[in-house]
Amino acid sequence: MPRKKAAQIICPRCGVPVSYFEKHRSGDKEYLYAVHYYGFTRTSSGKIKKKVRKCYLGPVGAYEYVTKLHFKEGLVLRGLSDTERAFAYLEALIRYVRSVNLPKDVKLKLAAKFREIAEELET
Repeated sequence: MPRKKAAQIICPRCGVPVSYFEKHRSGDKEYLYAVHYYGFTRTSSGKIKKKVRKCYLGPVGAYEYVTKLHFKEGLVLRGLSDTERAFAYLEALIRYVRSVNLPKDVKLKLAAKFREIAEELET
């Protein structure tokens, strides 16, 4: 399995530094795991075993089935390893809001939320 060494990357799932990443294949899909290395341990039978914990970070690329369920909104849902996913989600939702005819009260609520987040980001 190919491994990629991480330079003090923090795991987006558990918040612990990542030792390295692993990709696992299942059929035609690849899935990414953050691996946390804790050294070696001796088993009851005397064998030495590597002590690791793995955090699932999602598919390499996008979630196919769940993305199909959000086709109308234009959302392509991605795994935790995609650091740009929040920006992509926001862009897709903005495109969706612009393309549909929303009731006035919903538009006003959205406008208030966008102003609120804009103020937070600017400070």
